[in-house]
Amino acid sequence: MKKLHIYIAFISLFTLISCVEDISQDFEFKEQVFISGLLTNAEGFVSVQVQKTVPVTDTTFSAVNDAQISLFTRDASDTVSLVSDSFIADNGQYTSAEMITPIIGNIYWIEVILQDQTVLISEEEILNPPIPIVDMVKTDDSVRITFTGPIDVQNFYLIQLEILKDGALVSDELIVSNDRIINEEEEKILVITGMNEGETLNINISNINFTTFQFYSNVISNQGNEPEVSSLFLPVNLVGNISNMTTNELVLGNFGVAGLTPITIDF
Repeated sequence: MKKLHIYIAFISLFTLISCVEDISQDFEFKEQVFISGLLTNAEGFVSVQVQKTVPVTDTTFSAVNDAQISLFTRDASDTVSLVSDSFIADNGQYTSAEMITPIIGNIYWIEVILQDQTVLISEEEILNPPIPIVDMVKTDDSVRITFTGPIDVQNFYLIQLEILKDGALVSDELIVSNDRIINEEEEKILVITGMNEGETLNINISNINFTTFQFYSNVISNQGNEPEVSSLFLPVNLVGNISNMTTNELVLGNFGVAGLTPITIDF
Protein backbone atom coordinates (compact mmCIF):
# COMPACT_ATOMS: atom_id res chain seq x y z
CA MET A 1 0.00 0.00 0.00
CA LYS A 2 1.09 3.59 -0.64
CA LYS A 3 2.73 5.64 2.10
CA LEU A 4 2.04 9.29 2.82
CA HIS A 5 4.51 11.99 3.76
CA ILE A 6 3.33 13.26 7.14
CA TYR A 7 4.71 16.14 9.18
CA ILE A 8 3.69 17.49 12.57
CA ALA A 9 5.16 20.90 13.04
CA PHE A 10 5.51 20.88 16.82
CA ILE A 11 7.45 17.62 17.25
CA SER A 12 9.70 15.19 15.44
CA LEU A 13 7.91 11.84 15.25
CA PHE A 14 11.17 9.94 15.47
CA THR A 15 11.75 11.15 19.04
CA LEU A 16 8.66 9.40 20.34
CA ILE A 17 9.93 5.92 20.95
CA SER A 18 12.82 7.01 23.18
CA CYS A 19 10.45 8.57 25.71
CA VAL A 20 8.35 5.46 26.42
CA GLU A 21 9.22 2.34 28.32
CA ASP A 22 10.73 -0.56 26.42
CA ILE A 23 8.79 -3.83 26.42
CA SER A 24 10.93 -6.88 27.07
CA GLN A 25 10.16 -9.83 24.81
CA ASP A 26 9.39 -13.26 26.22
CA PHE A 27 10.54 -15.75 23.58
CA GLU A 28 9.06 -18.79 25.36
CA PHE A 29 5.48 -18.90 24.12
CA LYS A 30 2.76 -18.81 26.75
CA GLU A 31 -0.85 -18.43 25.73
CA GLN A 32 -2.30 -15.16 26.99
CA VAL A 33 -5.45 -13.13 26.51
CA PHE A 34 -5.16 -9.93 24.46
CA ILE A 35 -7.80 -7.19 24.84
CA SER A 36 -8.15 -4.06 22.71
CA GLY A 37 -10.65 -1.25 22.35
CA LEU A 38 -11.02 2.51 22.02
CA LEU A 39 -13.98 4.46 23.39
CA THR A 40 -14.50 7.90 21.81
CA ASN A 41 -16.91 10.76 22.44
CA ALA A 42 -18.93 9.76 19.35
CA GLU A 43 -22.34 8.28 20.10
CA GLY A 44 -22.51 4.70 18.88
CA PHE A 45 -21.85 1.07 19.67
CA VAL A 46 -18.77 0.32 21.78
CA SER A 47 -16.52 -2.55 20.66
CA VAL A 48 -13.94 -4.58 22.60
CA GLN A 49 -11.83 -7.28 20.97
CA VAL A 50 -10.79 -10.31 23.04
CA GLN A 51 -8.47 -12.97 21.66
CA LYS A 52 -5.70 -15.36 22.69
CA THR A 53 -2.13 -15.11 21.56
CA VAL A 54 -0.75 -17.80 19.24
CA PRO A 55 2.84 -18.87 18.44
CA VAL A 56 4.59 -16.79 15.77
CA THR A 57 4.42 -19.80 13.44
CA ASP A 58 0.63 -19.92 13.75
CA THR A 59 -1.32 -17.66 11.37
CA THR A 60 -4.76 -18.45 12.80
CA PHE A 61 -6.91 -16.03 14.82
CA SER A 62 -7.79 -17.35 18.28
CA ALA A 63 -11.00 -15.56 19.27
CA VAL A 64 -12.44 -15.59 22.79
CA ASN A 65 -16.24 -15.62 22.70
CA ASP A 66 -17.13 -16.60 26.28
CA ALA A 67 -16.06 -13.51 28.24
CA GLN A 68 -18.33 -11.10 30.12
CA ILE A 69 -17.71 -7.41 29.32
CA SER A 70 -18.87 -4.48 31.47
CA LEU A 71 -18.32 -0.77 30.80
CA PHE A 72 -18.28 1.62 33.77
CA THR A 73 -18.13 5.39 34.19
CA ARG A 74 -17.38 7.88 36.97
CA ASP A 75 -18.89 11.36 36.67
CA ALA A 76 -17.77 14.76 37.98
CA SER A 77 -19.46 14.12 41.34
CA ASP A 78 -17.42 10.89 41.72
CA THR A 79 -20.49 8.69 41.23
CA VAL A 80 -19.72 5.32 39.64
CA SER A 81 -22.34 3.72 37.39
CA LEU A 82 -22.60 0.82 34.98
CA VAL A 83 -22.90 2.01 31.38
CA SER A 84 -23.54 -1.44 29.90
CA ASP A 85 -22.87 -5.11 30.58
CA SER A 86 -24.73 -6.31 27.49
CA PHE A 87 -22.21 -7.10 24.74
CA ILE A 88 -22.69 -9.43 21.78
CA ALA A 89 -19.68 -11.58 20.81
CA ASP A 90 -18.82 -12.31 17.17
CA ASN A 91 -15.44 -13.94 16.49
CA GLY A 92 -13.86 -12.26 19.48
CA GLN A 93 -15.42 -8.85 18.76
CA TYR A 94 -17.76 -7.75 21.56
CA THR A 95 -20.21 -5.00 20.56
CA SER A 96 -22.55 -3.27 22.97
CA ALA A 97 -26.18 -4.27 22.45
CA GLU A 98 -27.26 -0.63 22.67
CA MET A 99 -25.94 2.73 21.52
CA ILE A 100 -23.67 4.43 24.06
CA THR A 101 -23.55 8.22 24.55
CA PRO A 102 -20.19 9.02 26.22
CA ILE A 103 -19.89 12.21 28.27
CA ILE A 104 -16.89 14.54 27.93
CA GLY A 105 -15.06 14.81 31.26
CA ASN A 106 -16.34 11.48 32.59
CA ILE A 107 -13.95 8.65 33.41
CA TYR A 108 -14.42 5.25 31.74
CA TRP A 109 -13.04 1.73 32.12
CA ILE A 110 -13.97 -1.87 31.34
CA GLU A 111 -14.13 -5.07 33.34
CA VAL A 112 -13.58 -8.39 31.54
CA ILE A 113 -14.43 -11.66 33.28
CA LEU A 114 -13.03 -14.73 31.52
CA GLN A 115 -14.59 -18.19 31.61
CA ASP A 116 -12.19 -19.29 34.38
CA GLN A 117 -13.42 -16.25 36.44
CA THR A 118 -10.21 -14.30 35.91
CA VAL A 119 -11.07 -10.61 36.26
CA LEU A 120 -9.29 -8.08 34.05
CA ILE A 121 -9.87 -4.34 34.54
CA SER A 122 -8.59 -1.44 32.46
CA GLU A 123 -7.13 1.71 33.99
CA GLU A 124 -9.61 4.53 34.50
CA GLU A 125 -9.18 7.14 31.77
CA ILE A 126 -10.85 10.51 31.35
CA LEU A 127 -12.73 11.31 28.15
CA ASN A 128 -10.92 14.40 26.87
CA PRO A 129 -12.67 16.89 24.57
CA PRO A 130 -12.19 16.57 20.79
CA ILE A 131 -9.34 18.51 19.17
CA PRO A 132 -10.58 21.87 17.81
CA ILE A 133 -9.68 22.41 14.13
CA VAL A 134 -9.10 26.11 13.42
CA ASP A 135 -7.90 26.01 9.81
CA MET A 136 -7.51 23.58 6.89
CA VAL A 137 -5.77 24.38 3.59
CA LYS A 138 -5.82 21.88 0.71
CA THR A 139 -3.57 21.98 -2.36
CA ASP A 140 -3.33 19.60 -5.32
CA ASP A 141 -1.62 16.78 -3.38
CA SER A 142 -1.48 17.90 0.25
CA VAL A 143 -3.44 19.27 3.17
CA ARG A 144 -2.33 21.50 6.05
CA ILE A 145 -4.46 21.21 9.20
CA THR A 146 -4.13 23.61 12.12
CA PHE A 147 -5.57 22.51 15.43
CA THR A 148 -5.33 23.71 19.01
CA GLY A 149 -4.27 22.13 22.26
CA PRO A 150 -4.07 23.73 25.72
CA ILE A 151 -0.57 24.95 26.57
CA ASP A 152 -0.95 24.44 30.33
CA VAL A 153 -1.04 20.63 30.04
CA GLN A 154 0.86 18.02 28.05
CA ASN A 155 -1.26 16.74 25.18
CA PHE A 156 -1.18 13.28 23.59
CA TYR A 157 -2.47 12.53 20.10
CA LEU A 158 -3.44 9.42 18.14
CA ILE A 159 -3.82 10.11 14.40
CA GLN A 160 -5.37 7.50 12.09
CA LEU A 161 -5.19 8.00 8.32
CA GLU A 162 -7.18 6.12 5.69
CA ILE A 163 -7.00 6.64 1.93
CA LEU A 164 -9.78 5.46 -0.36
CA LYS A 165 -9.94 5.33 -4.15
CA ASP A 166 -13.34 4.62 -5.73
CA GLY A 167 -14.47 3.26 -2.37
CA ALA A 168 -11.54 0.80 -2.08
CA LEU A 169 -8.89 1.07 0.63
CA VAL A 170 -5.53 2.28 -0.73
CA SER A 171 -3.65 2.76 2.53
CA ASP A 172 -4.16 3.13 6.27
CA GLU A 173 -1.57 4.42 8.70
CA LEU A 174 -1.23 5.25 12.38
CA ILE A 175 0.72 7.99 14.15
CA VAL A 176 1.16 8.93 17.80
CA SER A 177 2.57 12.25 18.92
CA ASN A 178 2.69 14.69 21.81
CA ASP A 179 3.77 18.26 22.52
CA ARG A 180 6.21 17.44 25.32
CA ILE A 181 9.17 19.07 23.58
CA ILE A 182 7.46 22.27 22.43
CA ASN A 183 4.23 23.28 24.09
CA GLU A 184 4.52 27.08 24.10
CA GLU A 185 2.16 27.47 21.15
CA GLU A 186 -1.52 26.65 21.41
CA GLU A 187 -1.80 26.03 17.66
CA LYS A 188 -0.32 22.82 16.20
CA ILE A 189 0.08 21.99 12.51
CA LEU A 190 -0.38 18.65 10.75
CA VAL A 191 0.77 18.42 7.11
CA ILE A 192 0.01 15.41 4.89
CA THR A 193 1.36 15.21 1.33
CA GLY A 194 1.43 12.61 -1.43
CA MET A 195 -2.27 12.44 -2.27
CA ASN A 196 -3.51 11.74 -5.81
CA GLU A 197 -6.48 13.08 -7.73
CA GLY A 198 -9.66 11.11 -7.09
CA GLU A 199 -8.56 9.87 -3.65
CA THR A 200 -10.36 10.48 -0.37
CA LEU A 201 -8.42 11.05 2.84
CA ASN A 202 -10.10 10.18 6.15
CA ILE A 203 -8.34 11.52 9.24
CA ASN A 204 -9.19 10.75 12.86
CA ILE A 205 -7.35 12.96 15.36
CA SER A 206 -7.84 11.65 18.90
CA ASN A 207 -7.06 13.39 22.17
CA ILE A 208 -5.84 10.47 24.30
CA ASN A 209 -4.47 9.78 27.78
CA PHE A 210 -0.81 9.06 28.51
CA THR A 211 -1.14 5.31 29.11
CA THR A 212 -2.96 4.80 25.81
CA PHE A 213 -0.36 7.00 24.11
CA GLN A 214 2.37 4.78 25.55
CA PHE A 215 0.61 1.62 24.36
CA TYR A 216 0.23 2.81 20.76
CA SER A 217 3.81 4.11 20.81
CA ASN A 218 4.99 0.63 21.74
CA VAL A 219 2.82 -0.88 18.99
CA ILE A 220 4.56 1.39 16.50
CA SER A 221 7.95 0.57 18.01
CA ASN A 222 7.29 -3.16 17.51
CA GLN A 223 5.77 -2.92 14.02
CA GLY A 224 7.52 0.06 12.43
CA ASN A 225 7.06 3.83 12.57
CA GLU A 226 3.81 3.85 10.57
CA PRO A 227 2.01 0.50 10.84
CA GLU A 228 -1.14 -0.14 8.89
CA VAL A 229 -4.19 0.16 11.10
CA SER A 230 -5.52 -3.12 9.72
CA SER A 231 -2.56 -4.98 11.27
CA LEU A 232 -2.47 -3.05 14.53
CA PHE A 233 -3.99 -5.57 16.89
CA LEU A 234 -1.98 -8.65 16.07
CA PRO A 235 -1.29 -10.65 19.26
CA VAL A 236 2.17 -9.17 19.85
CA ASN A 237 3.76 -9.01 23.29
CA LEU A 238 2.43 -5.57 24.30
CA VAL A 239 1.03 -4.48 27.64
CA GLY A 240 -1.10 -1.40 28.12
CA ASN A 241 -3.55 -0.36 30.84
CA ILE A 242 -5.30 -3.65 31.68
CA SER A 243 -4.53 -5.48 34.93
CA ASN A 244 -5.24 -8.98 36.21
CA MET A 245 -6.98 -8.35 39.56
CA THR A 246 -5.80 -11.66 41.02
CA THR A 247 -2.10 -11.22 40.30
CA ASN A 248 -2.17 -7.40 40.18
CA GLU A 249 -0.06 -7.58 37.02
CA LEU A 250 -0.51 -5.85 33.69
CA VAL A 251 -1.70 -8.10 30.87
CA LEU A 252 -1.63 -7.74 27.11
CA GLY A 253 -3.74 -5.10 25.41
CA ASN A 254 -5.31 -1.75 26.13
CA PHE A 255 -8.72 -0.08 26.42
CA GLY A 256 -8.31 3.60 25.62
CA VAL A 257 -10.58 6.63 25.93
CA ALA A 258 -10.30 9.44 23.37
CA GLY A 259 -11.87 12.69 22.26
CA LEU A 260 -12.26 12.17 18.50
CA THR A 261 -12.14 14.73 15.67
CA PRO A 262 -12.91 13.13 12.26
CA ILE A 263 -12.02 14.86 8.97
CA THR A 264 -12.77 13.77 5.38
CA ILE A 265 -11.06 15.43 2.40
CA ASP A 266 -11.59 14.68 -1.30
CA PHE A 267 -8.74 15.27 -3.77
